[in-house]
Amino acid sequence: MTEKSIVDDAQVQQSFRVCRNEIQHEYGVLATRLNSYITSQAFLVPGYAVSMGNANPYWGPTFSLYFPLLLCLVGGLLTVRAHPGISGVCTIITEWHKRQDDLFDTGADLDDYVVLKRQSVRGIHDSNLYFAQTSTWIFGLAWFLMAILAIYLHVSVQSGVQIAPTISTH
Repeated sequence: MTEKSIVDDAQVQQSFRVCRNEIQHEYGVLATRLNSYITSQAFLVPGYAVSMGNANPYWGPTFSLYFPLLLCLVGGLLTVRAHPGISGVCTIITEWHKRQDDLFDTGADLDDYVVLKRQSVRGIHDSNLYFAQTSTWIFGLAWFLMAILAIYLHVSVQSGVQIAPTISTH
């Protein structure tokens, strides 16, 4: 090996380590954002369920309409606010993976990292990013449907439509 190729390999290896550190850092950021988002949703969903079952004869019907809708609004706003941050980190991770692939293509001595070149490993990373990006869409859709359900049930009860069959006690 010439002195120039040794220096080039050392530079590529250093760039590769920086790339791997950045990918690891961005995955940490993604995990933190996703964890915060899903935790916030986990507090709202039980509140929605409990408020829908409010059977108080005085203020229950009003409460079971407005409070679930408020929770749907909060859940939707959290989704709208969380999506750009989660999607942005996924984009950054994808760019760092492209840089990593470019470094593999240089032909430098990166034998210690050959497992990262496998398509199966890349597929796992892509699946993780897909899950992270679609979680906001799934929760957003769920909040929209739960808002419609709250309105539908309230209107049905107010108009006297029987939603569930009654059990006969004969």
